Amino acid sequence: MAIDLQQIGKRFRFYTHLNELEMNDLKAMTGSDEETLNNILNGCNILLDELVAIVKNFPDLNPQWLIYGEGSMFKPKGENGDCHDTPKNCLKKDKAAYLQQMKNMLIELDAAEVAKGHHADVDALMSKLNELKAKATE
Repeated sequence: MAIDLQQIGKRFRFYTHLNELEMNDLKAMTGSDEETLNNILNGCNILLDELVAIVKNFPDLNPQWLIYGEGSMFKPKGENGDCHDTPKNCLKKDKAAYLQQMKNMLIELDAAEVAKGHHADVDALMSKLNELKAKATE
C-alpha cells in the first residue's frame, strides 16, 4: 500500500484541530521546529524519522490511521491507559463554530479517502460531530 504524504498531512491536521492544538502547542509537545511540523501538516517533505518521532508524542493517535487511513483515529481505550473524550469537554472555542469547522474538515478528508478507494471511520465521526453540534446549539 502506497503512502500518500498529503493524506497524512490532512489526517494529522484533522487530529490537531480536533484536539485544539496550535503550532506553539505542537512545538512544545514534540520538540520539533515549526518548519518540520508545517511540512507534516501540509503533506510535503516528510521524513519517516521525523514523523515517527512526532507520533510518539500523541499516545492516543493510531499511527495506522495516520499513515494509511485505516481503522479508528484513536487507539482503542485502554491500550495506553487513556480515555478519549474528544472533542474536549472544555472547548476553548465557540462549540458550535468549532464543530462546524471539524465537520467541514471531515467532509474534505472523507472525499480524499473515497477518491483513494478506501473509506475510513468517517461516518462514525460525522455522526458524532452532528450529535455534538445539535447539543451545542440547544
